[in-house]
Amino acid sequence: MYGLSKDALRWTAKATTTSWKDQGSHGYVRYTHRATMTKMVPGDTYYYKVGSSQDMSDVYHFHQPDPTQPLRAAIFGDLSVYKGAPSIKQLTDATHDNHFDVIIHIGDIAYDLHDDEGNRGDDYMNAVQPFAAYVPYMVFAGNHESDSHFNQIINRFTMPKNGVYDNNLFWSFDYGLTHFIGLNSEYYAEIHTKEAQAQYKWLQADLAKNKAQWTIVMFHRPWYCSTKDKGGCNDYLDMLSRKGNSELPGLEKLLFDHKVDMVLYGHKHTYERMWPIYDGTGYKSSDSGHIRNAKAPVYILTGSAGCHTHEGPSDAPQSFSATRLGQYGYTRLKVYNTTHLSTYFVDTSDKVGNFMDKFYLEKD
Repeated sequence: MYGLSKDALRWTAKATTTSWKDQGSHGYVRYTHRATMTKMVPGDTYYYKVGSSQDMSDVYHFHQPDPTQPLRAAIFGDLSVYKGAPSIKQLTDATHDNHFDVIIHIGDIAYDLHDDEGNRGDDYMNAVQPFAAYVPYMVFAGNHESDSHFNQIINRFTMPKNGVYDNNLFWSFDYGLTHFIGLNSEYYAEIHTKEAQAQYKWLQADLAKNKAQWTIVMFHRPWYCSTKDKGGCNDYLDMLSRKGNSELPGLEKLLFDHKVDMVLYGHKHTYERMWPIYDGTGYKSSDSGHIRNAKAPVYILTGSAGCHTHEGPSDAPQSFSATRLGQYGYTRLKVYNTTHLSTYFVDTSDKVGNFMDKFYLEKD
């Protein structure tokens, strides 16, 4: 039930129910209920509750996107239900203070959704409900979701349909001036050749028809970063999605050719912002905190939301590295207009959420 006032939920949306079996040894059956609200008006606030004749939830609310207003997003990867508690609290507080329009989780969820016969996933969903009930919570798979053919992420969530598989594993959506794309780098790491080829073909078409002023692409495994051993990100499985091989089509040139503005990923449990990069070359300018008319996508590694193996910043920065931080936290993105966006890192190891690494991207 939903409506424009918490005291007048005048409309109903009937859910469809899907049963699915957890991959644990007991094979517990779980149920996911999905309903679609209609007649949404941009800029309006809607109140809703879910349930049945037997019981109903509390009343929650969300704000329907207003494309005329700046976009505000939180983006992060690698969040545990336990080690990530400080980030979850600060994300919740910021949501209730109306700081976000969308929250995007770029893989590695709960550590792990399927653990303890799936009860870890239930605990995680309960933990994030205080923010996920109020703003869109977008997810896609990391390596910790690949178990049993992505069973948990396919069945627990509902992402935009892509017309290929429609199973939450890759998607895109427009929000105001920005086109967001979420991709599955695990197709490459797990050598799912057919699926990787289908995703590439879909991505070609999606980028070709994209008319948004800003384009932001996200996936889990990093292409560029600094590491402790001076080698940077060069893991073969991570590089497959970037470079490809004779059967797996690489993605980097496609993103560059279509002038993607920014790429974000996780997997490494730290934070690093890079200069614009293409094919291993960083394009530096006079001010790393304010880049105008970038020659290639800006890359941000944001995998430090909170998990069991946190990593400090590298003391062997690559030539394309602009900033490295060792705190727990997440990235905030703000798209102001057709010419300016900004990002900064929120340090959630600090109780007040200290803002760090303020960055502006500008284009004519």
